[in-house]
Parts: sequence; C-alpha cells; structure tokens
Amino acid sequence: MFSHLSTAARLLPFLILLVTLSIGPGARGQHYDFPKIDSLPATLDTLPDDEIANLALRLASQAADVREVFYRKAQRATLEREVLAEQLAATLADTSASAEDVKVLTQAVRDAQKAEKAALQDLQKADRVLSAVQKMAAQPPRVVRKNLPKAHQQVSALLPPAPERPIAEILESVGVRSDTPSALPPPSASVPSSEPAPPIAPPPPLRRLTFRKYDPVADVMRNPPARACVLTTDTRDEFSGERRREVQREELFRYTSPALRPYLQGREHIICQASVSQNGKHFFLNLTFTISDANAKRTFGSLPKNSIALFKFLNGETLALTNLRADEGRMGDDKIIYLYTGQYLLDAIALKKMQKGLLDKLRIAWATGYEDYEIHQVDLIARQLGCLLKG
Repeated sequence: MFSHLSTAARLLPFLILLVTLSIGPGARGQHYDFPKIDSLPATLDTLPDDEIANLALRLASQAADVREVFYRKAQRATLEREVLAEQLAATLADTSASAEDVKVLTQAVRDAQKAEKAALQDLQKADRVLSAVQKMAAQPPRVVRKNLPKAHQQVSALLPPAPERPIAEILESVGVRSDTPSALPPPSASVPSSEPAPPIAPPPPLRRLTFRKYDPVADVMRNPPARACVLTTDTRDEFSGERRREVQREELFRYTSPALRPYLQGREHIICQASVSQNGKHFFLNLTFTISDANAKRTFGSLPKNSIALFKFLNGETLALTNLRADEGRMGDDKIIYLYTGQYLLDAIALKKMQKGLLDKLRIAWATGYEDYEIHQVDLIARQLGCLLKG
C-alpha cells in the first residue's frame, strides 16, 4: 500500500520536521535577526583616545553578535542536510519506493548541500572579520583611529541588504489620509503674499557622546570596600584587668559530597565558621563545624584535644595548630544537626603567618580520621586579625 502513496504524502513526516526546525529557537522560518551596527560619528578625528577605544570595543562586540547569527544559520543548514540525507537513505533502502520519490529527495539533498556550503562560507567570512576587528581593538589608539572606519565597513558588509518596502506601503506613508487634517492648504486656498513665512527652526545640535574614563581605584572588583569590623565580645576582667575580645563568626567554607546531595534535600553537609579571639596576650582561632548528619557521632566521632588542624596557604606553606579543648559534639534540636567547636592557640609565628597569608585548604583531624576541605574565604582569618589588632 505504501507504494501507492504520492511523493508529498510519503514526505509528510520530513516536511513536519522541517517546519519544526524553521520555528525553533533562534529562527523564524528562513529569517534571522541581525544586530544593528552603530554608525561612526563624523567627528572621529577629534574624539579622545578613550572614546576611540570604546567605539572599537563596541564594534568588536557587535561583530561577535553578527558571527553568532551566521553560526546559527550554519547549524540549521547542516541539520537540514543531515535530515534530508537520512530520508534519502531510508527511501533508497525501501524496495517499494518509486523513482519519483528518489528523484525528489536526491535534488533536495543537493540543494541542502549547496545551502550548507554557502552558510559555512558565510560563517568563515564572519570569523575572519571578527578576528580582524578584535585584533584592531587591541592596538594602540593611533592605530585604532586609523583602521576603525575600514573595520566598521567590513562588519557592515556582513549584513544582508535591507528588504525593499512594498510600493503600496511607501505610498500609504507619504499619502494624505482622509481622516487626518492636511498640513498643506487645499488648492483653492490662497496664502496672502504679505504675510512673512514662518521661520524654520534650526536642527538641534548633535549631542556628543561622553564616556567615563576607567578608574582602577574605583573598581570594586579590584578594590572591594572594607568590611565592617564587628566584635561580639569586648570586656575587661575586673580582677586581672586583661581584655577579652572576639570577632563575629563568619563562614570559612562549606562542603557536601556529590554522592550525598540527593539525600540532604538542599542542606549542606558541613559548614565551618571561624572567628579569632583575644584573652589578654593570647590569641585563639575558633572553628565551629555544623554537620547535617544524624550519624555524625559514628562518622566523625569527636574533635579530640591536641588534635591537629593543618592549614595550607596559597603560596604552598603550611601551618599546624593544636586543638586546646575536646568536643564530643552537641546534637541540635532537630536531631539531625551536630555542632563541634575547636579552639586553636595562635602563637607569635602562627599569628604572623595568618596576618599575611591567604589560605587554600584545611585538614581537620577527627577521632575517626582526617578530612581535607577547600577554603572559600581565603582572606578571612587575616581580615579578622586585622580587625582585632587595630583596636
């Protein structure tokens, strides 16, 4: 029965697929939206160097957008050619297929191959133009000022010509509608010659674009604002006169094994918060571990006294601190979270290293063994010590 179907009926599934490709993301039939290329100011020679540099970077960004459109077109052309080739192969393998079906599909494959070749050539041309514009934008201002018009012309040449407007649309836009008062007097009306013609207002002056010069000092990514120094404890002992202070705890790192994520329902397995404190002449590092694990006692055991916390700095150096207090762990009210706290003495050597170094990793010795963690806030301890010592 299949052999009696017409060519259009047999190609119906393929035609449906092509329609799906045409209306998919990034495509509206055969139409692609190219970005608009900004025109260059007429006073290009008088613009300062920073504005010239900004214009070049803007042109490079628009060239990248144009290249992205050609990339989508080439992708779609390749996909259409592959679908047609598969359909042709299936038709050739079907002994009941007619010669007309084979002929139609063979021609369709050839047309798709030509379209794919043209799309790939356009993509290669866009790649060359984009590379040239990016290299031009990285040159000194004198070279950029000289080559910017040529680069702008090359990018503009990549765009397809604007479609011509239908003659009816043009006539409608310039014609006089019956429901709109005409700006011109009717033929029978006469304008007295004695009345002076109204003055023609001069066109508004062109507004010159101004660009703020980049200031590295004001860049918050390079120079972030200083964080507030918050002390949770600041007292003086009535008998010894020694001062006791502690900085507010902040998160040092958090860690969840990928294997545990499906079972924790969005919770983090381990969160470590750190704070530094001072008691007279002695300084301490306090680490608080919040563990979301009802079996933490069995998994981690305790945080033994004299256990080691080994810090590794970004420069490769290491520092071993000793825990001064044992902690068996305290269960939270929800019966799931366990809290462990370790207190580590910072002697003169450790204090100096922590003030100047940036942290990388931390190894904690639990009662059941040690674990390594990657530190996220690498400057946290140094910043807290600066806060504590400046007072």
